[in-house]
Amino acid sequence: MFQRIILMFKNNKMWVILSGYVLVSLLLSIAVILIDNRTLPIQNYLPTIFFTSVDLARTILGLLAGVLLTITTFTFSTILIVLTMYSAQFSPRVVNNFLTNKITMKVLGIYVGGFFYCIINLLFMRDANLDNLVICATVAVIYSILCIIYFIIFVYTVSSSIQANKLIERLYNESDQSIENTLSFLKDKDRLDQFSSDQHDSETKITAKKNGYLNLTDSGSIWNLIKDLDCKVLIDASIGDYLSEKQRIAYYYTPGKPAADLIDQLSNCFTLENERYTANDYMFSLQKIIEISLRAISPGINDPYTAIHCVRMLGVLLGKLAGIDGLYTIKQAHESKAAIIYKSLDFRHDLYFTFYQIVHYGKADISLVLALFEALEIISRKASLYNQVVLKEFVEYVYSICIPNYDHKMDIDRITEKRDWIVAAPSKNLNLQ
Repeated sequence: MFQRIILMFKNNKMWVILSGYVLVSLLLSIAVILIDNRTLPIQNYLPTIFFTSVDLARTILGLLAGVLLTITTFTFSTILIVLTMYSAQFSPRVVNNFLTNKITMKVLGIYVGGFFYCIINLLFMRDANLDNLVICATVAVIYSILCIIYFIIFVYTVSSSIQANKLIERLYNESDQSIENTLSFLKDKDRLDQFSSDQHDSETKITAKKNGYLNLTDSGSIWNLIKDLDCKVLIDASIGDYLSEKQRIAYYYTPGKPAADLIDQLSNCFTLENERYTANDYMFSLQKIIEISLRAISPGINDPYTAIHCVRMLGVLLGKLAGIDGLYTIKQAHESKAAIIYKSLDFRHDLYFTFYQIVHYGKADISLVLALFEALEIISRKASLYNQVVLKEFVEYVYSICIPNYDHKMDIDRITEKRDWIVAAPSKNLNLQ
């Protein structure tokens, strides 16, 4: 349940932050109204310079309400322009990265909250209070100074966001955090290359209840359901997989026949959404970098150095996964006969689906091909012995696709040199053992 709440917050981060700032502004409005109406008798504790007449307060609040509404409209227009540029120049998948940027959400929340503050205080400013001095105008002026500061920060953020290197850096950090979350989950858990159930166990399929991307596997709830049973749950759908209704998510193995309500409860432990999210789905975060590299090498943009930078970042990120062997992760307690087996972190699969499109579209660009082999070198330095064998196979695959596009000896020698270094790397590491 806690994991689902976190996922819901991350999925609706924009609206949560925006609503939070508006709520703070409403609370500030209520507090100021109570002070101005003498309901909270704290006027004697505040400096007299903070108080203004009602007429002046109305003028200031009306002026600031119009200014904040104008600047909010301008900010929305700027955001839409940046989103259009992100979608056209980089990838539609990175649009959400700008929308959920902390500064973007803060600016919108502060502007909208300031507008609500001014309008609400104007509404509750009665003619009967004309002789009273009020503090609402001073608070509004201080609030407007805060708005100007955040507007300057927002302009700087926008100017940085449209730079390719800055965006790639943020996507790298996002991917790195997602990979670290995955590695943290795998920590202190056993890994297997293969899984086979007892031949006497009955096999029951656990299926999806709707169409969508698998965004969350609530392992805590699954364990609470099966911990007292003699059974195994094999989850063979990975985070980020698209599943159709009634498609298999997992298998339930037990010596006897399982209860129908148990299978239904287990099915409820898998959360499917219409969109993918990067918090637990490292392949989706890698996909954003992949799409930027593909867009960069397209004839319409033709920016090979951005693509080369993306490929190197992909090599660094996959290097973090290359040291993990096995295909299955096991969660099991010593005193229990139950077990949860996850099919996760398939290095062969991740390596291929990270680079195969880049290989296909960039095979005729010598600079990009050399960058690919450099990325594979980076991965090979951190790969386990088994994954080095997988990497060697992939290197031969890349070499066989790229080399027919080159006739000159200099190009062929450079590519062959890169390939030979990686192919020799496993035996070098074995000698060090």
